[in-house]
Amino acid sequence: MGNYIDSDDVRARLRDNFGSLYELPGDTADLDADIEQAEAVVNSFCGRRYAVPVTSATAVKFLKAIALDLFEEIAWARGAGDEIPKKVSLRAGVARDMLRDIAAGKLTLGGDAAATEQTAGGAEAIVVDGNAPEFDRDKMDGF
Repeated sequence: MGNYIDSDDVRARLRDNFGSLYELPGDTADLDADIEQAEAVVNSFCGRRYAVPVTSATAVKFLKAIALDLFEEIAWARGAGDEIPKKVSLRAGVARDMLRDIAAGKLTLGGDAAATEQTAGGAEAIVVDGNAPEFDRDKMDGF
């Protein structure tokens, strides 16, 4: 079971197409891999601003819809046909746009989602113990 979607969610989304895209009941490896892939995309964008996986109940409902849109595109790409239905591609495109907005801070997941602390440019300071500096401002004065 994933963090945002599970097999029941994807069965409900794909309805009659589920059987043609995933040969079950014994082997769920492809289904599980596609759920993981959709959730990894969600987490890769959300991880820029939030602790992932996101656990806020409100945010999870929103991310579930996004993950399902991405999953459906992944599922159709797995199928034997050469085309993904246009409405599936459009929904997945909107989902990716929303994820980009989340990563850029233009769209938030709500007040109860745990935000990560970001530093300017993604850099962090590292403090290392060592010898006193050989060259400091006073020693370099006049150069």
